[in-house]
Amino acid sequence: MAIRITPVGEGVLKVDGQLSGEEAGLLVDACEAVAGHVVLDLSDLQFADRQGVRMLRQLQARGATLTGLSPYLDLLLGDGDSHAR
Repeated sequence: MAIRITPVGEGVLKVDGQLSGEEAGLLVDACEAVAGHVVLDLSDLQFADRQGVRMLRQLQARGATLTGLSPYLDLLLGDGDSHAR
């Protein structure tokens, strides 16, 4: 399964499937299309490769909120903080 990005509310994008480097650009495009603050619901994200994790870090550094992180993805993102779930 490739990545699926679905708007589910004001500024909220639900990300399902697998985030690889090939799909990372689609996620950036979807985030740039949102006016205002972006919230990424990653509760159904099954996999992220190295480039996908790097893109999530970059989006977070730009102000996006990441929710629904699995413990493994939280570890990969590397800050060890508890993110909103």
